[in-house]
Amino acid sequence: MSPKLLTQKSAVRVARMRKARPRLADKVFEERFRRLAQAWKKETWFHSSITQKSIHPAYQQIIGMGSPAVPLILRELSRKPDHWFWALAAITGEDPVPDSSAGRLEEMTEAWLSWGREHGYVRCSVSEAPFPSGKRE
Repeated sequence: MSPKLLTQKSAVRVARMRKARPRLADKVFEERFRRLAQAWKKETWFHSSITQKSIHPAYQQIIGMGSPAVPLILRELSRKPDHWFWALAAITGEDPVPDSSAGRLEEMTEAWLSWGREHGYVRCSVSEAPFPSGKRE
């Protein structure tokens, strides 16, 4: 077997292994996101001010995680609507929420999830749809 063919087979094998199991760095990143999100929720649940929620250090650290955090934020948003909109806008530089939906958590959530699907951040099948019946849990 030629060295070139062996190298190609090895590369294919390594690629399959990487696909089959998440990289440790991805797990560490997701765990950090999860810890920060939990801290943010625990420490701001009583605030009625979106500004107060958004300037919380854990929320700001999530924004600092950049675009790799977008799918994680959208996944959280699909599970339970919350005020992730400021972070999403800060990271992506976009705001898909129409003015008519401002302040309406359900509509704002749907606008961002739709944006996420359009930009490849959210996969959606019938079983993965956040609201299969058209209503939230």
